[in-house]
Amino acid sequence: MARRSTSDRIKFVYNAQFPAPTAVLLDYLLNNEAFTARQGRQLAMDAISAFYRPAAAEFSEEMSEEQVRDVASHCVEQLMKRIEELCDRYHLDSPLDDKSDTTGISGDRLENILDVGFQKIADAISTGNMISGNGQLKAQKRTVEQQDFDDLDLVGPATEQPFV
Repeated sequence: MARRSTSDRIKFVYNAQFPAPTAVLLDYLLNNEAFTARQGRQLAMDAISAFYRPAAAEFSEEMSEEQVRDVASHCVEQLMKRIEELCDRYHLDSPLDDKSDTTGISGDRLENILDVGFQKIADAISTGNMISGNGQLKAQKRTVEQQDFDDLDLVGPATEQPFV
C-alpha cells in the first residue's frame, strides 16, 4: 500500500519570484481578467492532473492495472487535445499530424513534445516575444538574474558530502 498523508487534506504552496517564467505563469493564472483566480488554480491542477494522474493512480495501489490504463488513456486524450490547441494558437506544426494512430505515441515522446511546447510558451509569456509561424522565438539574451534556478542547481544533489 502506498504511503498516506497524516492528514485528510493536502496543502500545496508554491512560491516563485519574478522574472522567472514560473512566476509569470502563476501570475497569468491567478490575475487574469478572463477567469477568476479560483478558475486559474483549477486550470493549473487540471494540467498537473493530466500529466501525473496515471502515475499517482499506480502509486496509490488502489486501482487495478486495467483501471490505471483507462486513466492513462483519458489523460493522453486530454494532453493530445491540449497539444493541438497550443499548435493552433501559436501556429506550430503539430507533432501529432504525422501519426494516423496517435494512441501509439510513447510516453517519452509525449513528454518531449510537452516539454518543448510548454517551454516555448513559457518563454514567450515571460519575454513578451511572439512565436513565429515556425515555432521559433525571437532571440533575446537573458542575464544571470533572469535565469530560473532550481534549489538543487544552487546547492548540489543531496548525495554530496556536507561542508566540514
